[in-house]
Amino acid sequence: MSYNNLSVYDYSLISNIKNYQVEYFCSSKYDYEEKNLNTNKIYHYSSKKGILKILSYLKSQFLLYRKIKLNQDKIRAIHFQWLKIPHLDFLLLKMISKKSEIILTAHNILPHGSGNKYRSIYKKIYHKVDRLIVHTNETKNDLVDLFEVPTNKIHVVPHGILDVLDQTENNRVLESAKMFNDLYGLNNKTVFSSLGSISSYKGIDIIINTWKKKELINRDDVVLLIAGSGKNEKLLELKGVNNAIVINRFLSSHEFLACVRMSDFILMPYTKISQSGILLTAIGEKKRVIVSNVGGLTEPFEIGEIGYVLDKVNSDSLGRAILRAIDEKDNYPDESVWTRLFKYYDWSNIGRKTELVYSV
Repeated sequence: MSYNNLSVYDYSLISNIKNYQVEYFCSSKYDYEEKNLNTNKIYHYSSKKGILKILSYLKSQFLLYRKIKLNQDKIRAIHFQWLKIPHLDFLLLKMISKKSEIILTAHNILPHGSGNKYRSIYKKIYHKVDRLIVHTNETKNDLVDLFEVPTNKIHVVPHGILDVLDQTENNRVLESAKMFNDLYGLNNKTVFSSLGSISSYKGIDIIINTWKKKELINRDDVVLLIAGSGKNEKLLELKGVNNAIVINRFLSSHEFLACVRMSDFILMPYTKISQSGILLTAIGEKKRVIVSNVGGLTEPFEIGEIGYVLDKVNSDSLGRAILRAIDEKDNYPDESVWTRLFKYYDWSNIGRKTELVYSV
């Protein structure tokens, strides 16, 4: 069901599964080169609104169910990457569990910003599927502790580096970077950025409160860049701040990558997360990060220091980290650190580990 930046994950994974024939059911907005992928663009709900969105999703899930029913003798397993309407999806899982084994990747154990609203239904889902893939050991432990999932059905497979260069024309990325630089005068300044959808769990309020401190708001050698779609009233507090830039709209793939490349440090003071695609994109571009100690955000630091980990998720801690980053901006990680990270998050390795889950 992925498209735009998210679809890079699906493309990279499927392209590195070598020993199984994969049939891919995806969004009509899936926008990367299909090459040899056996692709079925059955999901259209993202272009709908209201009840039409739900009806469209139900129709797509029915098409998927019918495909499974007609071909159940040929199917080794059904691997779900995303579930969009969990209560309805649970009914689908019950129907197809008698026809094939089901694997679910739990990118996050609960939907972002949902609190405990979906906790009970996801507990049912996690117990209904045959195997679960998670990206970090911490997420595995959370599934065991919070949802009482047996450890032997949970498999840890890293989230690979999201490198969109193969799918995005590099000259368009360069054009976008030049446009942003010319428009906002970012050259020769240290850029701290918060990128992607603007959601409360990403600590936008913490970032803005931090930037309003006198140690940062009056500096002309640093810039805060917030770019992405979403509503948050805190953004209004940056209006008129000379060293803060807000691009509050959807970013195309090449614009997003341009913002990553223009950044010196990616800010991720997340309050809750399992694993982040933005983190893996930053690593792919060899960008340093400032992260909170939640989910899998600190996992790369076990391999090498690529920035700073906050001791607390608040503006004081983030402020200290940013000031330290400014002072140490020329202290880049050794190239061997990136080499080790690229090896750990290599998609061919991830493809092999995923195939092992299929073969259980």
